[in-house]
Amino acid sequence: MEKEQFGSFVAERRKEKKLTQKEIADMLRISDKAVSKWERGLSYPDITMLEPLADILSVSLTELVEGRIMEIEDKIEKKEVDEMLRQAMDLNNEKLEKEAKYHRFSRICAIISIIIASLAECSVLLFLKNVDWFVISLHLPTVLFLIYFFGIYFWVVAKEKLPGYYDEKKVTEYKDGSFSMNMPGVTFNNNNWKPILKALRLWSMIVALIYPVITILMDRFIKFEGFAAFLLFIPTFGALFSCFIPLHHAAKKYEST
Repeated sequence: MEKEQFGSFVAERRKEKKLTQKEIADMLRISDKAVSKWERGLSYPDITMLEPLADILSVSLTELVEGRIMEIEDKIEKKEVDEMLRQAMDLNNEKLEKEAKYHRFSRICAIISIIIASLAECSVLLFLKNVDWFVISLHLPTVLFLIYFFGIYFWVVAKEKLPGYYDEKKVTEYKDGSFSMNMPGVTFNNNNWKPILKALRLWSMIVALIYPVITILMDRFIKFEGFAAFLLFIPTFGALFSCFIPLHHAAKKYEST
């Protein structure tokens, strides 16, 4: 189907139904700018949107795809095509759901493995001689908890796809419930979101494994007395704030839509 023909058809049917772009957008749970793009021939809706859009416009799937109202004879001949389109969408949705469950399970296994490996590493290192358990207990558990918290969020909880308005507007803050993330000079959209997630997942894995080694070995081989104790904050702040480096790189590299 041609974008212009499809867009004109959607606009024509919408006006006949006396609906606004915002009303259609609300029914489909997308932004009104996405509907505007369809009608202007700038983009197509996602395949999962075709059937509900056809229902809203009171047309068949085939009519929507072809961008024209069919004669009665054509509609009879196109019933099989409509059914084939519905089956294709059902199979596509089923496949996407299975893939999402598989990837989610894989990510859960990955973050559990990272946490177990990190804790096992700490257990071995803490039994080394000359390690000041009191000094280590002041920062190691807290930092590891924060790393695990963000790791679990980015590996398991974070959504793989952002709402449509992130693509329509230059959104500089990612917000998901009580969790929010904002970085100057960075906008979030579906073009750079997956690379951002991959970068932050990699960051959480590397830091969870490297941070305990650095801090425990520093405590073993360096005597921190007086102001020298503040040197321990170097790996601590480095571990926590280093996440902004891969985040910024991925966001800027894949920012354009």
